[in-house]
Order: sequence, then structure tokens, then C-alpha cells
Amino acid sequence: MKYSLSTLLFAAAAAVVSASPVANFENGFNMGAQNPDGSCKTTADWTRDFQVVQGWSTSTVKYNTFKLYSTNDCDTLKNAVPAAQAVGAKIWAGVWAVDEAKFNAEKGALEYAMQTWGTDWLAGVNVGSESLYRMEIDPVKLAIQIWDVKGMVNEAYKAGVLVGCADTWTSWVNGTNAIVIEASDIIMMNGFPYWQGSTIEQAKDIFYQSIAATKAVINGKPFMIGETGWPTGGDNFGSAVPTVDNLQSYWKSATCALQADNIPYFFFSTFDEPNRSAGVEQHFGVANSDKSLKISLAC
Repeated sequence: MKYSLSTLLFAAAAAVVSASPVANFENGFNMGAQNPDGSCKTTADWTRDFQVVQGWSTSTVKYNTFKLYSTNDCDTLKNAVPAAQAVGAKIWAGVWAVDEAKFNAEKGALEYAMQTWGTDWLAGVNVGSESLYRMEIDPVKLAIQIWDVKGMVNEAYKAGVLVGCADTWTSWVNGTNAIVIEASDIIMMNGFPYWQGSTIEQAKDIFYQSIAATKAVINGKPFMIGETGWPTGGDNFGSAVPTVDNLQSYWKSATCALQADNIPYFFFSTFDEPNRSAGVEQHFGVANSDKSLKISLAC
């Protein structure tokens, strides 16, 4: 579908008129909506998992904000928002931005949650997650969806939170995606030196090169790491080796550097997910599927 220039200008003007959201958020973790057996989490499950991760807080970071991948898959927000409010946690809501039907379902689930529980639980929103990297959506259409969600969240419901997009650094430095940067309040970069075939010794430097490349093209907008991590099981990828020792090394070198440099992040991820496809995707948790930590989170 093609969009007229007048449509884009109207959306952009609406975004400019909006009250500026406040860049105020904490570091946190990505968290899935399914239990290890593949069943959807209930409110009790979300409550337990939020409390487990809150217990991982250290002297340097309070872990109280959780990035969720979807608003309506597994009735995510319907079950997670009451849990978050019960334990004083915040949710960064992910809205899938691919086909129109899925986008509308995701947007509707977010609106239902704000209508039902207010907005005190909402830390921010990303519209799209690596959709540009996978070439699943035209950047103009994605920009319009971001403006759409911004209008709903910050104009209709006065949430005052940042609304942006999460994608890879290679997508952000691609000039054809500049309109998505323009539409976003915040740029979230997903970066995995493991998937770049890096040795663990080089991983932090490669990660920071990606950060520098992204920051160079986002015109000073707020910046955050949407996902980064290191697996502990599965196959090697180039020179990248998935082990617990390497996860610990990556945390100490890369994550602790983010803390020292005041770059906010959502680490990928909380718990191992045996319900995912066999291989490394099952082993990205800093904790095992039984919730026991694999590594020290101290910096």
C-alpha cells in the first residue's frame, strides 16, 4: 500500500503537537509470555516471575521493568498488567507491526489495558521488533503505525511515555528506514555479538561499535538497548561459543559497561525457554527454566 505525502504530514504534525513524553525508565529484562511447557502464563505466573526478577536487583540496578514482546498473544497484557500492579512493576509493551489485522489486534489489546487499568504500569511502547531487519513491513507503513500508537497512548490516554521501535543496528543505519527514526520517540537497538560470530573476547567492542553506528544516525533521540544477550547452550556460530562462562563474561564486559555509561537496556532474557525451537534460542536466559540464576548479575 502506498501513502500520500499529505497523510504523512498529518501524522507527523499530530506527533509534534503531542506533549513531549519523558525519557524516564529503568534497566530491565525481556520476558516471554509462556511457561516452560508452552502454556500461556496466568496472572499468578506473571506475579511469580516478576517477583523472582525483582529479587535479582543489585546495589547498582533495581530490576523492576519488563519488556514484553506482544500485547495480545497469550492475552499477555490482560494477565500481566494486574500482576505488575500487584508487585509494583512496570511493563514496556511490544506491539507487533506486520499485517494490518495483527497490528489492530495488538493496538486493541493495549487500549483495553489502558482503559481497564489506567497507565501507571506502562513504561513505554515499541511498535515493531526487527520487522525492518526481516523486511516484513514497508518503513513508511511502520512509521504511520508508530504515529498511530503514539496518538492513542499519549493523546487519548495521556500516558506520557516514549513510543518507538526496536530493530537491529543494521536496520537503523540503512537510510531507507530514516522515516521510522523520525516517527519514533526512542530508538531501541537489538545487538547480539553472538549472531555476528564474535569471540567472547571481542564481543563488547563489537557491541559498542554497533551502538556508535546507531547513535550516529538517530539525530540525538533517546537511545536504549532493546535486546542483547549470550546463549549458554546450542551450536557455535562462527567464533561465538555458547557457554555459561561466556554469558558471565558478556555480562561483566558488556552489560556492566552499559551501566557504567548510563545506557539503559533490556537484557535478553530472563529464563531459558525449552518451549522454543531446539538450539540456542532455548538457552538465552540468565536463569534456567526453574528460575535459578546461572551467573552473578553484580557489576
